[in-house]
Amino acid sequence: MNPKEDHIGKTLLEWEAHEYFHHEKGTDWYWWTGLAAVVLLGLAIYQGSFLFGVLVLVGWFTVVLYAVRPPRTLKFHLTERGVLIEKTLYPWQSLKSFWVFYNPPLHKDLSLESKKAFMPYIKIPLGKTEPVKVREIVIKFLPEIEQEESLIDNLSHLARF
Repeated sequence: MNPKEDHIGKTLLEWEAHEYFHHEKGTDWYWWTGLAAVVLLGLAIYQGSFLFGVLVLVGWFTVVLYAVRPPRTLKFHLTERGVLIEKTLYPWQSLKSFWVFYNPPLHKDLSLESKKAFMPYIKIPLGKTEPVKVREIVIKFLPEIEQEESLIDNLSHLARF
């Protein structure tokens, strides 16, 4: 057994996937994003809220920066000790439950509910991996409890982000 396997246990399944689904954005998308930022900035000026104005500008800049940046390809491993994402291990004991969101081609994710309050859900894209294989392995360690998409997830799908 090599030192890596000693730390994470035996690898049961591994795959690579983009960190998120990348929608191609046309110029219209950037115009609408800019218009939304201008409207919110106008509201900040009307209310005399300097901090809200700065928050709008930083938010707009961040959204545009992520829209332009292509997603990285990450490595995922389901192991005997937990879920390994790149070099971060999430032990099975620190997780409550799981659910597989399956709506191809846009949406194939493993969602893990964490016991940590500040990081309640960990979304893992499945890429070309079969969701049934993932479910067969994870159900041995965690209960399967249906989850609903969060408001942020629904808004990001709607905005094609």
